[in-house]
Amino acid sequence: APRAAALCHGDLHLGQLVRHPAPDGPWLLIDMDDAGVGDPAWDLGRPAAWYAAGLLAPEDWSTFLDAYRAAGGPAVPADGDPWPALDVPARALTVQTAAVALAKCAAEQRDPDDHEQLMIESCARIATLPPELATGPAS
Repeated sequence: APRAAALCHGDLHLGQLVRHPAPDGPWLLIDMDDAGVGDPAWDLGRPAAWYAAGLLAPEDWSTFLDAYRAAGGPAVPADGDPWPALDVPARALTVQTAAVALAKCAAEQRDPDDHEQLMIESCARIATLPPELATGPAS
């Protein structure tokens, strides 16, 4: 369903967050050149995908998500399950990340590294349909 539009970063990942002045200054969001109006859940899609794939530790995901919510971030509800809002963006960015990794591996003539392999394996999990969906629509 369409969601309310908000100002979005457009390329949010944890490398876009820095502390200034280091090491104890406030967290700042950098690299705003892809900013625009859209569904804010897509800004959390990449960190959510990393968490779901096992690249982001559960405690780090919780810390990030709790801080996002405490700051009034619009992508997810203030409490409760964030996945209804994050599922589609996280799945899409998982597939994109795995595709980029496979293309890079092919260009460099190498096997996927451990992180790339986790994203590829996540795609296999995404592609598995639950039994109730595998038989098609009810007649």
